[in-house]
Amino acid sequence: MGRMLAETNVAGIALLALGGLLLLVSIVVLTLRSRARGRAPEVPYGMRPGPSDAALETPLLNRYQGWGVLVVAFLVVWFPIVWLLEPDTNFRQEEDLRTIAADRGARAVMPFSEENQFGVGCTQCHGPELKGGVIQAGGTYAYPPNLTNLCEGNLNGAHPAIATVDDIYQVLYEGRNAMPSWSIRFRGALTDQQINDLVVYLIELSSETVPFEDNICLNPEAEARAIEKAATDGTVLERP
Repeated sequence: MGRMLAETNVAGIALLALGGLLLLVSIVVLTLRSRARGRAPEVPYGMRPGPSDAALETPLLNRYQGWGVLVVAFLVVWFPIVWLLEPDTNFRQEEDLRTIAADRGARAVMPFSEENQFGVGCTQCHGPELKGGVIQAGGTYAYPPNLTNLCEGNLNGAHPAIATVDDIYQVLYEGRNAMPSWSIRFRGALTDQQINDLVVYLIELSSETVPFEDNICLNPEAEARAIEKAATDGTVLERP
């Protein structure tokens, strides 16, 4: 009898809980439906009206104007900075190019180097240190000058036909006395770039021995004195 009463109580409690749950679900469904009735039907995005032209164009125009102001402000700052730094930048680049050219020129006169694989050229006649020497030229002898003081020019009589850097180029291009022409323009073996490298190297080499006040390659005043001396002495560049 007691067992039957217990089972009856459990069944009653279960039915009561199930009924409460169903009541709660019903209340939630009715609430949601009432809210849905009071709200306008949702229109798909593709069918909704778009923004006006003013709403579309104004933000875009504002963005373009903002970027334009930023670009102009950047250029206003950048151009003066570049203009102020340009001389130093060009000077450094020129120094780097001169250093590279002098290095190529030094290797070009070095016996049996990559640029002078047969050991001929400047050192064959002017000596391994380019300080001059004695060579046989036909049935007589020639005395190639010292190239380590080439930028002294004619000021002290070491190089009577050299008064400017252009004279150095001319000698290398066309030759002089027993020295043959080295430019491919005159059936030589060197390009203009190679000759330029040699001249840059010789100028650098001379700068180690020739004082600046007598250096016609670096000092315009010394060059002017050398030109004046050549005109007074009647010295002209000899042709091959």
